[in-house]
Amino acid sequence: MILRILFLSGILSAASLAASEPVRLTHDGTLKRDPRFLEGGMELVYCYDEAPDLIRMMRIQLDESTAKPMFDNSGDKHQLEPFFSPDGRYVVFTECTGNLSARLVIRDQQNKKDAYITHSGRGGTRSPCFSPASDLVVYAFAETGPQHLWSVKPDGSDKKQINETQGISNWPNFTPDGKRLVYANSRENNYEIYSMNIDGSDEKRLTSNSLMDIRPAVSPDGKKIAFTSTRDGNYEIYVMNIDGSDTKRITQSEERDDYPTWHPDGKRLVYVGEQAGKFDLYMVEVR
Repeated sequence: MILRILFLSGILSAASLAASEPVRLTHDGTLKRDPRFLEGGMELVYCYDEAPDLIRMMRIQLDESTAKPMFDNSGDKHQLEPFFSPDGRYVVFTECTGNLSARLVIRDQQNKKDAYITHSGRGGTRSPCFSPASDLVVYAFAETGPQHLWSVKPDGSDKKQINETQGISNWPNFTPDGKRLVYANSRENNYEIYSMNIDGSDEKRLTSNSLMDIRPAVSPDGKKIAFTSTRDGNYEIYVMNIDGSDTKRITQSEERDDYPTWHPDGKRLVYVGEQAGKFDLYMVEVR
């Protein structure tokens, strides 16, 4: 009887998943993070732990199995959290410059020029993203109290703080119309997901959960948000409507699934999945 109950429970649990069987894209098992699509979804950029003291940004074509460094001149600098401008001209990323410190780099790939965004005090910039018009970068930094959201133009000018709130703000993401930001904040003693106008007004709470909801990613059509949550006791990927309704679980694993990012077609997600202690990229179709 117990085995029968467990068997039926497994069937029901699997049936409740709003996704197809995941497809494994990499097979090296190294610790990975921050996947991003390029070339209309034909290529992926991700970061991995090349060594205990070095995070390397890599680029891989989906129809090949060999990844190569994104930049040839990275040296021994940590480079992580990349985000590419929709017009293809820029890439923004966090570059570690020392112990507990990091700066934001906005690289103009057309003119081969870097803009460096720095702040007073120690700490590092986090989770940059580009606006749909490629004319603004939003990121997180703790300069005046807790970590807030900031914006800056691609040339490094007009840096300003966007929001003022309790808790830590992180993982900003634009809606496709460029009018609102979706992000996570820890003011409730756990991370919840919120949305607001790009000037910080009209904030709305989208999730309510006793455990954390992090890394929101808005779908290309602006109708869905993918995110990571521990609400079911483990790191799993979920999708909800842009207003926070109709949350569906996408992954089911005894180990960690994290870092969701949308394929440009808006029908698939890539994420970092852990299997037997190894980390690889997986793609799954969202139903």
